[in-house]
Amino acid sequence: MRTAIFENNHQIWYPDAVCFCFNPQEITVQTNNTVTISIAANGKKYTDVRSSYSGKVYADISCYMRSFFSVDTSLLQSIRVSVTVSTSVDNFSFTTDSIWGAINIGEVFNAPRVVRWFRKFPFTFSLFVAEGATVRFRYDQNRYVTKNLSAGLNHINVAGLVPSAKDFAVIRLDEDLPASTFEYTFDNTFTPIGDGAVINRLVVDSSECGIYLRWIDRHGFYQYWLFQIGDNILQVSTNGELLYQTFSDNKYAYYGVSRQSKKMQKSIKACATLIDQDTFDMLSTLHTSPLIDLYHEGKWFPVRLATGTVNHLRKPLQDFEIEIMLPEIISQIL
Repeated sequence: MRTAIFENNHQIWYPDAVCFCFNPQEITVQTNNTVTISIAANGKKYTDVRSSYSGKVYADISCYMRSFFSVDTSLLQSIRVSVTVSTSVDNFSFTTDSIWGAINIGEVFNAPRVVRWFRKFPFTFSLFVAEGATVRFRYDQNRYVTKNLSAGLNHINVAGLVPSAKDFAVIRLDEDLPASTFEYTFDNTFTPIGDGAVINRLVVDSSECGIYLRWIDRHGFYQYWLFQIGDNILQVSTNGELLYQTFSDNKYAYYGVSRQSKKMQKSIKACATLIDQDTFDMLSTLHTSPLIDLYHEGKWFPVRLATGTVNHLRKPLQDFEIEIMLPEIISQIL
């Protein structure tokens, strides 16, 4: 939460420079006047008018931020939202980069991490780049090279960036964020590590067999994993109305013989074996993602997971099991 002076001797509290549209994004204004709030992005603009109560005006603009995202085009982008707060006495403007997701207590956004790079499959590395930040990369024993990336949420094609990597690659983000920019919402939510460097290590994995998934996690990042394939489960159920027939032959005769259409749901059990706690936490975001894709024959197909409870045992190594639900089909209709 950021603060500023408003109407000479009053204050205004407003969202951080980077925020998540599924968390509350509140604006609080100290004033006895009516407040008009304008929220604009992507060619859309909304106006919210609020009256003062006990010397303050409160507004949550997260619902407006969510409306700027489109399932087809912009879920993987950070959207620059412009906000103007005005009264008859004063006006104040600010911008914030909104991300399609939510952050929980104790989580750190854009934190340094070790990622498994499945180089035999399509793969990108997600990174948020602040204004003025520098991105450098290297691989194996080579030196750092600077990479120009636009500010905001980026999804880096690692194979195009370091095609000759054999063992690992490193993506380093150097940024200088003011300490007051991200201060109150969650401890260390946006705080850079050490001297402001965020160092990410990508370990090359040349595995070829398994079931490969990608999904969008709660921070707006793409995640990937190659799971071991388990049992297939086929669930069949009836569909539509009963169709009655009369059946007879030389020996038997029946009235009201019924037939009915069928639909089926196929699911596949999959597992990641003996993973560490950080990897388990990353894979757990599968269960909260509404957009999961399965890679098959060069294409991504939409799937979903069976609902259930995830038990995260605090062990150094453990298995992570899921059940993938393939699209339901109507097999035959009468």
